[in-house]
Amino acid sequence: NFLIISNFCHAFKVKPLIYEQITQYISDKFTVKKNQIILLGSAKTGFAIDPTNYGRKFSENSDLDFAIIDSNLFESCCNDFRLWKTKTENNQYEEKLKNKYWNDNQINLKHQIKKGFIDTYKIPNFTEFRTTQQINHSLSLIVINLENLQRIKVKEASVRVYKDWDTFQRQLKVNIESVLLKIQ
Repeated sequence: NFLIISNFCHAFKVKPLIYEQITQYISDKFTVKKNQIILLGSAKTGFAIDPTNYGRKFSENSDLDFAIIDSNLFESCCNDFRLWKTKTENNQYEEKLKNKYWNDNQINLKHQIKKGFIDTYKIPNFTEFRTTQQINHSLSLIVINLENLQRIKVKEASVRVYKDWDTFQRQLKVNIESVLLKIQ
């Protein structure tokens, strides 16, 4: 676990202050402490640890996968999900606005929330979903500015918001055990 949650970040090894600036930006924007923001995946370790791509080196085709551990932010994201689900159930969206993943995302997010976390990118980027839209917009700005200002290219960035540290640790353990079973 230490390598995964330590302060070292492979993606920013040449420019470590950039990572500090990114986490400060996220901290300020969403009123969370910097130590509640963690970079995961190949951007953190230098190689992919998921079973499908195990060992693949971090590159410009990799993502920045962040975790934010904060109960207030988690609840705000859950409120966005509930609003989206209610409006969808009440047919308040034109068919052309819906994408093919909406039903699967709503089912998936319902299960995630029960486990104590939520992937913000699975909620549409509509302004009515204030928290998740702002998170996703901020992440897209991070990706754009990394390339334009720092010449660091990544495919995209995402955030999974956890309600607390116990939930984060539990899910991290589940993910690591799943990878170990699949690569043996």
